[in-house]
Amino acid sequence: MKTWLTDNLIDDPREQTTAATDLLLAVGAYIAIWRLHGEPSWRRQVWQSAFGILVGSSVLGTIVHGLRLSEASRERLWQPLNLLLGLVLALFATGAISDRWGKRAGQWVLPLLVIAARGFVWLSRRVQRGFLPFILYEITVMLTALVIYIDLDRHRYPGARNITIGILITMLAAGIQTSSLELRIGKLPFDHNGLFHLVQLTAFPFLVEGVRVTLAANPES
Repeated sequence: MKTWLTDNLIDDPREQTTAATDLLLAVGAYIAIWRLHGEPSWRRQVWQSAFGILVGSSVLGTIVHGLRLSEASRERLWQPLNLLLGLVLALFATGAISDRWGKRAGQWVLPLLVIAARGFVWLSRRVQRGFLPFILYEITVMLTALVIYIDLDRHRYPGARNITIGILITMLAAGIQTSSLELRIGKLPFDHNGLFHLVQLTAFPFLVEGVRVTLAANPES
């Protein structure tokens, strides 16, 4: 039986698997929000907001990759999608800085990181390899967070090791997204975007459990 959805699904099987894995990311991010539920605090709000925005960006990604859209419609959706991803990274960096230097440092740096995210999104629209500047922004943010959590782990900061592992997996995923890698898993074809989503999903348990431990160990922050 045909429905509006089946009539408008994109034909490319690689785009179909990318859309499906984007939807899985949205579900994973929603579960992360639930797992991070607890006493209200600045840091908890930062991390839950990061995963909440990721839900929205992943749903948009599902639409962009999964449905037949005009080029104009696709472009209109890519702009807010990239901005949402930039905000996720800004909040991630804010969480790391708050863990290392405290709530006030996180509150001070968050507006600057949001401005930087918007700048990279703007730049992405104006260069030939559109998504590359954003990937560079993501790598910069993740390298900064990685250095912070490696240092915190050296000082036995609760949860830092799990977060470090999650960051390393996220950086691997970002590297895959910039490549032209394609794989077939069973009968399903995956391009670099779909593979990026699958690898990123494996980082979620480490990130979420690490953050849960840091929040429980520092409830006053």
